[in-house]
Amino acid sequence: IFVDDENYIDMSTSISGSGPAYIFLLMETMIDAGVHMGFSRDTATTLVHHTLLGSTLYAMESGQHPAILRNSVTSPAGTTASAIYELENGKFRTVIKDAIWACYRRSLEMGGADSNVGPGRISNPPPFQTPSHHPVEAPVNEMVDDDSTKKMK
Repeated sequence: IFVDDENYIDMSTSISGSGPAYIFLLMETMIDAGVHMGFSRDTATTLVHHTLLGSTLYAMESGQHPAILRNSVTSPAGTTASAIYELENGKFRTVIKDAIWACYRRSLEMGGADSNVGPGRISNPPPFQTPSHHPVEAPVNEMVDDDSTKKMK
């Protein structure tokens, strides 16, 4: 894909440049789950490779929105619906989007640009300073007025 606007380079880095690492982490997680369930590592790896390859090819060939494709392979109250529920409950989408934004911000930082963009902005809080004096605690009876003290009795 040709990017004719320099502003899109950092954005594409966060999706395309670093994207393979996200996919490899997903693959690693799926393979590990397969092994945990009892598959050999080789079998789990083959299943995951073909699942991702087939899903990607199907998405590219169909041209349909991923939500439509996901719904087409998710039976109501079925096994996939249960898995999707867990992913949504675990904030899967939020974690992925936050990771992409973090990558984008870091790309801007490395390029010397302002990283104060998008949700979850990076801010540099002032360094912690120890107070030069200790606050004096007010006696309890000075913190409430007479009416509230009477009500508590």
